[in-house]
Amino acid sequence: MASGAAWAGSTNELPKYDEVFQLLRTNLNGVSDAELNSAGVQGLLARFQTSAMLVDSDAALSGHSAPLDKALIYDDSYAYFRVQKVETNLASELTASYDDFAKTNKAKIKGVILDLRFAGGADFAAAAAAADCFLKSDQPLLKVGDTVLRSSKKDNAISVPLAVLVNSQTSEAAEGLAAILRLTSAGLLLGSETAGRAGMFKDFPLAEGGQLRIAAGEVELGDGTVFNGRVKPDIAVNTKLEEEKAYWEHPYQVPASAGSTNAASGHGSNSAGVFRRYSEAELVREQRDGADLEADFNGAGATAPDAEVKVLRDPALARALDLLKGLAVVQQGHQG
Repeated sequence: MASGAAWAGSTNELPKYDEVFQLLRTNLNGVSDAELNSAGVQGLLARFQTSAMLVDSDAALSGHSAPLDKALIYDDSYAYFRVQKVETNLASELTASYDDFAKTNKAKIKGVILDLRFAGGADFAAAAAAADCFLKSDQPLLKVGDTVLRSSKKDNAISVPLAVLVNSQTSEAAEGLAAILRLTSAGLLLGSETAGRAGMFKDFPLAEGGQLRIAAGEVELGDGTVFNGRVKPDIAVNTKLEEEKAYWEHPYQVPASAGSTNAASGHGSNSAGVFRRYSEAELVREQRDGADLEADFNGAGATAPDAEVKVLRDPALARALDLLKGLAVVQQGHQG
């Protein structure tokens, strides 16, 4: 090989890792052992990013927190559940929260939003159990190792329309939950492609603290296909990750990094305060009477919404809520 020429050999001919490391360590000026070690570890993790990952000790301890992080009602009729981690108690918390809303809410629950953005977890049995909350029939959901996880036949499933929010930080068992809900046609997925870290993993403690999580086996979906994650949404809602995290934490606020753009509008408008989201009653009127709500709002003499009315800015959440409202209007029209 000519002096200074780039490496042209095949991957099978690459030199040994230890040999390259030691040559760099003894001959590369201005680079410490710690820097070389960091570069080596980062390179290995980047190469096997879906099969191996570092897990912080604090993350391992987070299993003591509740799997369901938030539960509330939007627009009087739409239940919102934000999942923090897919683990054992998630199914029971979902069912209990939904039943509580159904009993105490004056209006009938017309839809559910299940927010799996930034959710993880390694318990695929818990993912199957959570999906089972939304399924009426007995069917295979996942195969983990030699264990087949199934839904059960029941009359008390949560059967209202379901919108599932996912993003690039939806990982592991949360990806499994999203995939099951799509495969069984229980819900529609909105957001961005998931992390691609679904599989059976085993954690190994590290001398310097934390753990190394390594893929230890395959997970199969109910139709027999091997599931490796990378769940794509049915409806793409693309937002910069740092902005999405800010919306996720404060859905009524536009993050500073978003400037004056109203990402929730979906129109690319630069006048954030002028975007109008329509009520279910207005959507019914549009369907029944043929009213043009956009023309009414954007026409001469139109005024901006009341400043005291809270406007939902989270793009994915707003899109999901509008979708469920539309479905409710269509169902109401069919019943009529």
